[in-house]
Amino acid sequence: MLNIDLGKIVTALGEDTIADIGAPLGLSKELSLKAARSLAENFHGNSDEAIAAAAKETGIGKEVLEAMITKLLDEAKNTAVDHVKEQAASAAKNMFGKFFGR
Repeated sequence: MLNIDLGKIVTALGEDTIADIGAPLGLSKELSLKAARSLAENFHGNSDEAIAAAAKETGIGKEVLEAMITKLLDEAKNTAVDHVKEQAASAAKNMFGKFFGR
């Protein structure tokens, strides 16, 4: 099982990105941040439980929170994939540089 720290994801994404994620869902920057933080605080591996708890805490609808957590996790996945690609490219460059004496 993959251990996901949604709190670190929310922190790493930053306020502007979170606001951009929440805007199409009809959330202001303030509500986007409130939703993301509540989801992060209540996420312990089960998104349904985090959504229910965040809905209760924030008054934001479960459908909106479900879309928010999906977008947060997708953004984190994309960021992680980009990071891995960069590391792989750097490693390949170093390996082939050594192989070809550069």
